Amino acid sequence: MEQLIFKNQSEIKDISDEGIISGYANVYNVKDSQGDISDFGSFAKTVTERRNKIRIFKNHTPVLVGVPTEMNISDPYGLYTVIKMLLNTDAGKDTYQEVKFLHENGFESGMSIAGWATKRDATQKSRVKEYKLREISVLTTDDPANDLSLIDAVKSVNSLSQPTQEEFWTLIEKAYNQRFSDPMLKSFEEFLTLKNKQPEDIDPTTADIKPSPIILDIYNQIKNL
Repeated sequence: MEQLIFKNQSEIKDISDEGIISGYANVYNVKDSQGDISDFGSFAKTVTERRNKIRIFKNHTPVLVGVPTEMNISDPYGLYTVIKMLLNTDAGKDTYQEVKFLHENGFESGMSIAGWATKRDATQKSRVKEYKLREISVLTTDDPANDLSLIDAVKSVNSLSQPTQEEFWTLIEKAYNQRFSDPMLKSFEEFLTLKNKQPEDIDPTTADIKPSPIILDIYNQIKNL
């Protein structure tokens, strides 16, 4: 069996207010960043045999945030997947709100599969004929290994044309209005108290201001705005 691989050639199509995310976990006949091409039918065996074992993670970290309720192996475009997020857990709720926030504001988000390519075309090794799927992750960061995913949403403000501090804080306040878990909202509240402070005034060692690492990382993004 080949080594474990991760592929994020995917598309999110819809996000409902009930915690349902739908789209393509992988699309067929498109060369991915590793040079591989998934063939139609490459997920048929694994989905048929392992449907009830496949879980939904966030950014490939082994924390359950949802389950797949539908995986359509007959769709000619790709592996169409419907995900039910666990909104009664902090991890599931925050992941769902982050994906929803990114999607609604035009930032990239998607899905990524993790598993093994168990069969390749005999003459064209880049074409994967069969996968063994381990899990599907929803992606809220360009780097799935980075668990501080909300930072990437904020870093995306750099894609604006000559971003200003006002644009940055508007994005932060918009994110705060999402229905995150209480710990995440508390972090946002702490961060928003820093709105009128200068970057050089932030000292994480002081007693009155102790922002979390994620808040400090976000705040560092405005230093050059």
